[in-house]
Amino acid sequence: MTEAQPRVAAATYESVSGRTRAVLGEVLGNPALAATITDDTDIIHDLGLDSIQAINFLLALEDAFDVELEFEELTYEQLQRFSQVCGFVIAALESS
Repeated sequence: MTEAQPRVAAATYESVSGRTRAVLGEVLGNPALAATITDDTDIIHDLGLDSIQAINFLLALEDAFDVELEFEELTYEQLQRFSQVCGFVIAALESS
């Protein structure tokens, strides 16, 4: 592993997390909320994401990243912490 690989991974995570925060703020109807979301934010309990919003969020992520998310592979736990959602998106981007 070279020294550049962790930086690439970090840059990828930073760009994915920034865009994902913006998408989540839009789906929840509060774009300013994006600035308050941390990696540890529980998007279901802390932000109140309901089932319809969760579906809209996932569809909006597909549009934002031009990727097809495998909903069958998504677990409830992956939707809880914001960082886990970002990891799911990164995995989808890497496999596409």
